[in-house]
Amino acid sequence: MTAFQRRCFIAALGLGLLYLLLLPLKPYPLGWLLKPLPMLLFAVLAWRTFPGAVGRWLALGYGAAAAGDFFLDFGDRDGLFIQALLAFLVNQLAFIVAFGLLGRGQPWRWWRSVPVVLYAAAMSAWMLPAAGALQVPVAIYLSCLLAMAILAGRVEVRPGPLWLGAMLFVVADSLIGVNKFVQPFPHAVLVIVTCYFSGQALIAWGLLRLRASATTAATTAPATEARTAG
Repeated sequence: MTAFQRRCFIAALGLGLLYLLLLPLKPYPLGWLLKPLPMLLFAVLAWRTFPGAVGRWLALGYGAAAAGDFFLDFGDRDGLFIQALLAFLVNQLAFIVAFGLLGRGQPWRWWRSVPVVLYAAAMSAWMLPAAGALQVPVAIYLSCLLAMAILAGRVEVRPGPLWLGAMLFVVADSLIGVNKFVQPFPHAVLVIVTCYFSGQALIAWGLLRLRASATTAATTAPATEARTAG
């Protein structure tokens, strides 16, 4: 991990933790500005770490997540819910493309998808009947969320932070639906935001580890070949 990557990642973690610590004080001035900042830092981190299309799609995904965070907080989690849903849909679609590109050539490990498929099916059966007029857009969003998590399971050779982060992302977004459509539950915002931010941070950490492994492999291969030839 380079010095820039380390500083950017630590800054994003610090801002996310600060937002969580300040939750009991909400609403406070410019609170809606604090929440998107970690995702914007992750967007810059992804764009700088991964060259080409992968970096652009990852940056778009994190940028859209920042927009979703803004809409949820600025709209007090209800007033701009549709806008937030659309922003997070872009987040999922961008991650789907990026994870698809990162997982090219990797074998499908379907067993990793079983837990999230079963969880998504159970949540859909519970949540969608209560979604009313939003049933179709919520169903589309849940399908994209599931696709993102399945593709995340293909990226790493062994299940690691990226896969775990995608699972937490699914849990966080499903709990938003439960709290909004089915049954509000105690400390919902704290639970949801903790799962969401942890998931996004783990995805970012997993991406950094993936890039570091690829860089190490690229630099050690020529040296190994030279020793073998010598």
